[in-house]
Order: sequence, then C-alpha cells, then structure tokens
Amino acid sequence: MSSQICRSASRAATSLLSSSKNTRFFSEGRAIGAATVVYASGKVPLYASNFGKSGSAFASKNWLTRLLALPAAAFMLQDQEVLAAEMERTFIAIKPDGVQRGLISEIISRFERKGFKLVGIKIMVPSKGFAQKHYHALKERPFFNGLSNFLSSGPVIAMVWEGEGVIRYGRKLIGATDPQNSEPGTIRGDLAVVVGRNIIHGSDGPETAKDEISLWFKPEELVSYTNNAEKWIYGQN
Repeated sequence: MSSQICRSASRAATSLLSSSKNTRFFSEGRAIGAATVVYASGKVPLYASNFGKSGSAFASKNWLTRLLALPAAAFMLQDQEVLAAEMERTFIAIKPDGVQRGLISEIISRFERKGFKLVGIKIMVPSKGFAQKHYHALKERPFFNGLSNFLSSGPVIAMVWEGEGVIRYGRKLIGATDPQNSEPGTIRGDLAVVVGRNIIHGSDGPETAKDEISLWFKPEELVSYTNNAEKWIYGQN
C-alpha cells in the first residue's frame, strides 16, 4: 500500500511541475502540495487537478494550513526520489563455478527479465581473508573454511540489483541452498546439482544486503538512474 501511495504522489507531483506556472510556485518545495498531501492521506486532493484555475482550492488559505502541518520530509518528494525511496537493493554474486561454467549471461538475464535493475557490477578474485569476511556469520560452522576456500578459488561476479521486493524475490529466483531441493524454474533448480557447487549467492535480508553491499562495493561504484522500462514495470492503471 505504501508503494502505491508514494507512486501516486510521484505522478501528482510530476503533473503539477509540468506547467511553467506550477514550476515557479514549487521551485523551492519540489511539488510540495500534491506530493505531501498524497503521501499523508493516500488520496490525490481535489486542488491537485484544479491548480491555476480561478476560485480553486489552492486560492484558499485552508490548504496551506493543512499542508504546513504535514511532515517536512514529504515536501522533498520528486518523481525519481519517490521511486528510489521504495526500491530495495540486494547483493548477488555468481560464484567461481557459475563463472567457469559460462552462466553469467544466463543468470543476469533472469534478473533483468523479472524487471530488476542492475546498479553495480564487477569481477574480482576475492582473497581468502575477504571471503571469510563475507561468510563471517558462519564462522562457527564446520564448513566455514571450505566455503571461504571455494569463494576465493576463482573469479566472482559481484552485483547489486535494485527493485521493489528484490531481496525476497531474488531469493526465490535463486532457489533453495541445496539444488536438490530447489524448484524447477529457479536458477539452482535448473542449473546446479550439489550444494557445494550451487553457483550463486544472494542476500537473505535487508541487514545482510546492506552489510554485503558495503563489503563488496564502494558507494561511488553504485549507480542511481531511471530505467526507461520502469513505467511499464511499476505503473498502475
């Protein structure tokens, strides 16, 4: 529901900003009227469509009183900012076995076809120490050393993907840790056989994603941009 409200706010703000008169009025507040009220109530107010008309609700002092009582943060909503605020980011890595088997394009295409957006990618051979940092939550497990050795055994494709629900759904695309328990149609279910060579890693939650992204990528290595397909992926009728 929150994502629907924010996208409604975004569309209302964009509509208001489309006219030169409106742009001047909102030059400081960035479409504060429609964006703020929609953000708070989930409804596009009557005056959002009547702005600029004589006798409209914007001419009354009433709207300003209500507007100023709303959270100041909502005043800064813009089309791209609203969408970005609702987008999650997750860390996805194609492990050395996936790279050596030539599965890079196959794996990337599955995330792209779903509608997720690639915002960071690099190829590297992690050191064992780096691999141990990546698997630090498993350091008490008997297989910790083997996992670290394997991750550092060859090139890894490190990626950051962005999208609504990308953390949870990214895990669904990947499949269960053991390929034998992965459903057909998932990456592991279709492309892997044994758990020790399950070709891909994906963050399992928001905190893990944040930690893994910061470990593998510097902030300047991640790109924020608007994909032209987003209106066809996230648009509403």
